[in-house]
Amino acid sequence: MRKIVLALLALILLGSCDLFQVRESEPPGEPPPWNDYAYDLEQALQNLGYCYTDSRNKIHYSGLFTDNYLFHFAPQDISDYSYEPTWTSAQEQDMIQLFHDNYTEVELDSLKIDADDQIGENEARFYSNYTLRGSPSSNAKSIIIANGNMELHFRRIGGYWYIEHWYDYRSNSGTTWGVLKHENS
Repeated sequence: MRKIVLALLALILLGSCDLFQVRESEPPGEPPPWNDYAYDLEQALQNLGYCYTDSRNKIHYSGLFTDNYLFHFAPQDISDYSYEPTWTSAQEQDMIQLFHDNYTEVELDSLKIDADDQIGENEARFYSNYTLRGSPSSNAKSIIIANGNMELHFRRIGGYWYIEHWYDYRSNSGTTWGVLKHENS
């Protein structure tokens, strides 16, 4: 009898503290910027930037590449740091996970198509310089974490643009995108 009274008393106490009350749900947060279907080259370039500047997009990163994708390290980085000359999309996906663990508030100079780029119906070559800034920790000041030049080879497959080859080049003595990738692997 005592056990029943204690159980009823506990039930009354729990019921009175609104523990089982239905609450209003919180509105969903703003979704990360992303182009679901990269029908044109500019959308594919935006998605590349979104993967680096918003950590919520790291799950999309490997979807930017073709099945036979290769990242080609800068020749100077290969000789100076004894890197393997290329990386695959699987290595890229591992890198982006660690990159976002190590850097916050990342900014990338916009990658814009210009007249020097070679754009065909199903293939394109994009040339650009880049500067990537970020904070090594949540309290640190934003610094330049990579700068150099890039050459991206795109292929249109099924109407969508994918990166097939990414060539990295040094433009000065600073850290290239390839060195940054290797440091986050």
